[in-house]
Parts: sequence; C-alpha cells; structure tokens
Amino acid sequence: MRKYLKVTLLGALALGACKDSAVVNPEDAPTVEAIQGSLTRGVLQQLGTGVLAADRAATVGTFQFYVISEIFARDVYRVDASEPRYVQETLGGQPDPGSFAGSGGWAGFYTATRAANNLLVSLPTAPASEVTAAEKSATSGFIQTIKALDYYRLIEMRDTVGISIQTANPDEVTPIKCKTPALAYVAALLDSALADLNTAGAATKLPFTLPTGFTANGHDYSKVSNIILLNRALKGKVDFYRGLDRTSPQPALFATAITELTTALGGAAPGAVPASQFSQGAFYNFVPSGSEATANNRSDDKIGLNPAVKDSILAGDTRSSKIVNRSATLSGFGVSTSITYVGAVPSTANQTAPIGILRDEELVLLRAQAYFEAGNFASGYADLNSVHTAYGLAPWAVSSNLQTARGNVLYDKRYSLLFEGPQRLVDLRGYGRLNGTYLKKETSTDPYNAAFPIPRAEQDARNNTGLACTT
Repeated sequence: MRKYLKVTLLGALALGACKDSAVVNPEDAPTVEAIQGSLTRGVLQQLGTGVLAADRAATVGTFQFYVISEIFARDVYRVDASEPRYVQETLGGQPDPGSFAGSGGWAGFYTATRAANNLLVSLPTAPASEVTAAEKSATSGFIQTIKALDYYRLIEMRDTVGISIQTANPDEVTPIKCKTPALAYVAALLDSALADLNTAGAATKLPFTLPTGFTANGHDYSKVSNIILLNRALKGKVDFYRGLDRTSPQPALFATAITELTTALGGAAPGAVPASQFSQGAFYNFVPSGSEATANNRSDDKIGLNPAVKDSILAGDTRSSKIVNRSATLSGFGVSTSITYVGAVPSTANQTAPIGILRDEELVLLRAQAYFEAGNFASGYADLNSVHTAYGLAPWAVSSNLQTARGNVLYDKRYSLLFEGPQRLVDLRGYGRLNGTYLKKETSTDPYNAAFPIPRAEQDARNNTGLACTT
C-alpha cells in the first residue's frame, strides 16, 4: 500500500475505535507502540471496536459497495442532477480512477485490514492476567475472519483488475495481485483463522463486546462456536467463486464449498434449512449512538430500481414487496424509473434498517450454486426450491441443464438479496452474463462495466508502474 498510509492508517484505527466509543476521547486513542506489553481488556475493546468500525465505514459509509455495485449489476439507478457520474461513469461510460465512482471501495477496506493487522500484532503482548490464551486465540480467529471479509470485498469490487495484499510493514508497497492468487490468500487466511478458533475451543467467548448486529440475529458471534459458522460460511463463499473463477477455474473446490457451507448451516441436508432461519446471520445494525451510529445510506430519494427488476419478477412472488412506486419519476442522463427499493424510501425506519453481512438464506443459495456446478442437480434444486417456494411460488422443475439451473438461481438470488451488496454483480461476471447477449444497454454508450479500476491515488503512489496484476 501507499507509503503515505503509514500515518493515516494507524490514525484511522485509533479514530475509528474512539469515534464509535461512548466513553473514549480521541486524544486517548492507543497506537501500537503505546500498547505493547499493556494490552488490557479495556484497550482490547477499543481495538476490536476499531476493526469493526473501520469495516463498517468501508462498507456502509460510502455509496460504492452497495449503490454503485448494484448500478453495475443493473438493479439500481441513482440520479442526481448535480452529480452525473452516478450514471455517466457506470452505465454511460468508464469510471474515472480519480473520481468517487472509480476510486471508491478501496482505501476504506485497507484502513480496516490495517486496523486488523495492528490488533493482531499487539495481541501476543496482552498479559495473561488480562487475556487468557484461549481468549487470544478466539480474538485472533475472529479478527482474521473480518480481515478476510474485507479483502474479499476488495476482490468483489475489483475482480480481475486485482488488489494489493498488505504486509505488517506499512512502508512496503506490495504488488497488485491478480484475482486467483488474491482469492487463494483469502482462503488461506480463513483457514488460519479456523485453526486459531479450534485452539480456543468452541465454548470460549471473545474478551470484548461486539455490536448488536453480530449478536442479535440468531447467531451470537461473541461465541467461538458461532464464529466458526461465520468463518466457514465465508470460506464456502470464497471457495465457490474460486471454483468458478473465469481465468483459472478450480472445479474440485465446488465439493469443498459444499462441505464448508453445510458446516455453516449447522449440517442441514439439501432443502432442510427452514425459512425461519433465512434471516439469521451477521448484520450491520443502525442505532442512534455508539458503535452502530453510521447511517444506512440506501435510504435515499435519489435512488430508484431499474425497471427490469419489476418487469422480471414472477407473478405471486411475495418478494415483490421490496419493489414500491416512487412518489415521482426519477430520470436524467438517459435513464428513468418510477419504482424504488422499499428500503430506499427516505424515513427514520429505513435509515435504521439493518443490512445483512452474510445471511443463512445466501448460504443456502450459494450451496445450490455449488451443487449445480458439481453436477448434483437434485441437491441443488432441493436447496434452491426451499428458497423459491418460501415466497409463494411453485418449485422450479428439476433440470440437468447447467445454463437453466444458473438462470434459476440467478432469479432467486436477485430477489432474495436485492440491494444487499455486490452478489448479483459477482454472479453475472462469474457466469459470463454481464454483456449484451444477456442484458440490454441501459444507455447508448453502455460499456457493461464489470469492475472498479485501481484508484488514481494508488496509481500515483506507484509512479504509474506495476499496475498490471501479477500471479
């Protein structure tokens, strides 16, 4: 990463920790050097909160992760008369690496991974009288899992453009790694985290308090037994997309992903996860104060849904409740819509509505995808139809045609996970469907953008050399 981040990223950890703390002032924020050998439980609380605050800010504190990724996926429009780039650099032309539309979804995630690195470097120095060996292992496993999540999000945004993998040395400018080795790094990081979690023991709890989004939605992730579920859920997701990787597919990983996702779902057989479990998982909650105060930026009158979202939904699908009419048509720069996402209508309730990080419903759909790619269509449709029929629809007819199965799962993922992240963008890319063969042009100059570029500031820091990703 860029050398100038050496100071700002350490500061970001401290400010992130304190910004979300009701009791700690910014001038009291710890640095790595200050806490070596004195990592008390109170300081560990600050650092743990800082990691999650940085992850949260990178994800829900900007428009790139949820809004622009969904514009790329052709489910969302954002039309602002004073800011044409929401259309002109997404559906009308290439994103400028120097603009928010092109450079977003980068620095914030590196702030989060640096915060994680700082905590992991400091963790061994915690006195045994403050943090037990089991608690250290639990903390290491959890923080590595969040770090892996942030790197995976970088890959979701950049795809084959590649990303940089940080080292513990903030002065080191690391190469841009291509998607295949970057995903392999994330997979290895998750397995390293699992080893630490197993060392801690399933009954161990984290020695710091998590935001309620990690404790109040069916799985209390302060417990190692549940952190393991989150870890295997993310690993299953990563391994599925490693298997599907267009540049270097690894089909043997589909079976691995099925095993990992089954573990994450508590061992449930295909089709056996009840609909009541679909909403369980990790979430970003939004409350007026404390560590969950960031606004839900999907609640925005300048946001509308692409008309194709309504045109494509099947009659009787109760997920149609997510699609509502706007009070006025939204139009400009060549696009127009009269509908919006129910959670985008400006209101106090929508500003505080939670957003799923990784819900069990997504895991069921991912496992269906993995079964299809592995050639097990019966099991794949058992999982897929458990979701499809939960919303008032007759089951899909079981087909052994892979393209048909892919189309079916794309339908259900679109409406089950509508406006919950870049999942549809990732799937359209992975299945080779983000193009004119499958999708109409949104504007006359629509380039079918699939990924964000390397930001201009990163290019400048590298003197515009070494920007092509390496294996």
